[in-house]
Amino acid sequence: MNRQVDANTVAAVTAGHVPFLFLVQLDFSLPLRVCSAPYDVEWNGYTWSGIGMLGNIEPIQEQGSLEATGVSLTLSGVPSELVAASLAEHYQGRGCQIWFAPLRADLQLAVQPIRLFFGRMDTMSTEVGETAVITIAAESRMVDWQRARARRYNNEDQQSRYPSDRGFEYVPQMVEKQLMWGR
Repeated sequence: MNRQVDANTVAAVTAGHVPFLFLVQLDFSLPLRVCSAPYDVEWNGYTWSGIGMLGNIEPIQEQGSLEATGVSLTLSGVPSELVAASLAEHYQGRGCQIWFAPLRADLQLAVQPIRLFFGRMDTMSTEVGETAVITIAAESRMVDWQRARARRYNNEDQQSRYPSDRGFEYVPQMVEKQLMWGR
């Protein structure tokens, strides 16, 4: 897949030494925004908590065909209040986004971060010891492409999606109706 990259981004990533960081957003009931820097970063109107070592982000792969891919990421050194929230909350199907951001020499954002992954959280494992480690597997939104859609051609299903539409209102009456043609 070709992506349009502006000249500033090309210059930032082709320099001799390119400091960078990853930004990760996990959409729990209160979104968790962390970055791989050892300090907090302001971007896009939010403060991204610097947890130092983000842990590990599995290589993100793109497919040229309509194929679902996923990613696994590990958060290490997670504060205990975030561990408690992650264990108590329903997270499956919630959003997961990962951005790559090249930095200037003063370790500030050089250009707008590039979104590498946009999908949904699937599974999570938590290891609590001296420090907490959370491993999250996320799946691409293309996984939904393979799921069957359960839609019905009846008034109730139509009303759930379009409350003011009356197109299927008389369908139940027409099911067993006998019509006389040609007389």
